Amino acid sequence: MRIPRIISDIFLQFQDIRHNLLTMYKFLIFIIPFLTITYYFIFVFDYLPSTLTGKYGGLVIAYFVPPAGKESIIPLMLTDNTLGSSIPAWIVASTIIIMDVICSFIIAYNWWFVEFIFRHIPFLNRGYVWLQKKSEKYRKRGWITISLIIFMIIPFQGTGGINTPILARLLGIKAKKTVLICFTGSFITTILWVSWWFGFFNNIIH
Repeated sequence: MRIPRIISDIFLQFQDIRHNLLTMYKFLIFIIPFLTITYYFIFVFDYLPSTLTGKYGGLVIAYFVPPAGKESIIPLMLTDNTLGSSIPAWIVASTIIIMDVICSFIIAYNWWFVEFIFRHIPFLNRGYVWLQKKSEKYRKRGWITISLIIFMIIPFQGTGGINTPILARLLGIKAKKTVLICFTGSFITTILWVSWWFGFFNNIIH
């Protein structure tokens, strides 16, 4: 009689450990992106001269306010204007990419909260399940991945790091792949905009 009880106690202990590890994992997944972006901004604000911190901070905030996007924020950051002097290109590019990736990470890896809400609203849950089933065959062929990267690159949609991961997760794309899609799209479009602004493509054409 004692052996089954010991086995049962061990099983319960493992269940408790698993629950605690899962809770810790969710906490770390939630807090790490915020810590990462905080340390990045601390570094940038320490690096930039005080005359540029106001311009930089204002444009970073504006990036999250539609219809502002890369097509407007990058040129403003890279030029001398009424907001201040030009910001170094490497800071501009890394800021845009990091913000897109961090936003996509937060949304993609905390999607469980959205699914929790869906499960408690029947018509939303039915629509969510239907959408994922319909998109399954396109996921297998890779069409959705390519489409989402293109969607991320489109310059007039506002902050792609928010829209794209929401759409990706609604279509059933896994969190890791969602972040990778957002990074790829953000990297391509940011480098293209910075290169265009410095006339790189003009040199190629001529």
